[in-house]
Amino acid sequence: MQTPPPSCPPLPDLPPLFWNRVTERIEYWQSYFAQPDAPRIKEMREECIARIKTRLKRIDKGGKNAGRSLFELSEFVACLTVIDSRN
Repeated sequence: MQTPPPSCPPLPDLPPLFWNRVTERIEYWQSYFAQPDAPRIKEMREECIARIKTRLKRIDKGGKNAGRSLFELSEFVACLTVIDSRN
């Protein structure tokens, strides 16, 4: 199991497929932030944290879209991992 980035809100125990998806998306976010017109890091960090919290609430409710929220959560955790590694 992987460890979430330091600025990430606490995550529940997540399946290995979640962490595999995070690992796959890290490469995308690294290339995204390497572009000269990439958005400001501080704003993206705040956005990622807010969206992670929202997705965690949806997952906790366990509704019909919990699987999609888990998929989206992996995207934001990957983004936040890259942001934290740059600082």
